Amino acid sequence: MLGMRKLSYAVLVAAYFLVIVDAKKKGGTSMKTKITNKHMSMCSGLKPLTSKKEARILSWLMEASGENSVLMKSSAQHQAACWILHMDRKKSLKRSRDLLLQRYALATLHFTTTQSNSTVWDWPMAGDLSIAGQKAKGNWMSAHHHECQWYGVQCNWKTRVIALDLGFMKLDGLIPREIALLPHLEDIDMHGNDLQGVLPYKMLSSLSKLKYLRLHMNGFFGTLYGQISGLVSLKQLHIFGNYIAGSIPTELATLSNLEVIDLYANQLEGRIPSELGRLKKLRYLDVHDNNLVGTMPREICDLKLNELVSDCLGPAPEVQCDCCTICCRGLPDLKCVRVDTGKEVRYV
Repeated sequence: MLGMRKLSYAVLVAAYFLVIVDAKKKGGTSMKTKITNKHMSMCSGLKPLTSKKEARILSWLMEASGENSVLMKSSAQHQAACWILHMDRKKSLKRSRDLLLQRYALATLHFTTTQSNSTVWDWPMAGDLSIAGQKAKGNWMSAHHHECQWYGVQCNWKTRVIALDLGFMKLDGLIPREIALLPHLEDIDMHGNDLQGVLPYKMLSSLSKLKYLRLHMNGFFGTLYGQISGLVSLKQLHIFGNYIAGSIPTELATLSNLEVIDLYANQLEGRIPSELGRLKKLRYLDVHDNNLVGTMPREICDLKLNELVSDCLGPAPEVQCDCCTICCRGLPDLKCVRVDTGKEVRYV
């Protein structure tokens, strides 16, 4: 496994169950809420909401996240809702439901992933950024800027968010399930951060246009849900360097557009599913530095991949593989060797 493991297994398991319990408390996303005076006064220290338009927006937010999540003062959903309804009021009142929820989803993402940042209104924290030759702040949470102008956010001509490029941004906390409110997303890149928790099943089941998912080098744990079959357009899956456990889901085989699957340096166990041999476009599969056992399925060998990497090095390898291009072994003598040349390969 990777040398820099930050959390003990016991802490991970405890956190996992806290997430599950919290999710159950927050309820579903299809509920209908009758807006009362209590709801209209939910943002402490701010004036109560008074208009029907504001009440309608609040009902949209509660339907999207659940009433409990929006009312819970410590939640990111509550912070995002109060920002939408008060600080961002002028823009929010003019928006359609879909575009309002898009801005709300990004605001929720901000609050869930800047847990240790002291200046939440000026994300990213790295200072000035050079954009098109000019110095500009990241613009996140700026009521004066459209979210398509926020750093790392890319939109199409209809101002729908299609990409998030937030790698190495010192983000921590969780990816909220509200990311599923961005249905036009094609690319998510949040690698090289300190994000934790389980991968939101709503993200895995709902983002049917997503082509690239890059969440490697973080602290995600739990299992890969079978709901990943919802990512029907996915081409590349990069989640190496996390704590993902359980088995490799056979549902990956339903994602016929997959070209790259990079799962190395996790805690996956069991056998490598032969169903992956159905992925005719697959050209790269890396499953080394896990707890996988058995024989590389002939169905995968028959794909003749450009790169196939597993723990197949040594006289008693964890995985028997006569078609791998790179064979590795784990600790205490971590090593990877290219089969055709015998030269050692180093992974960062």
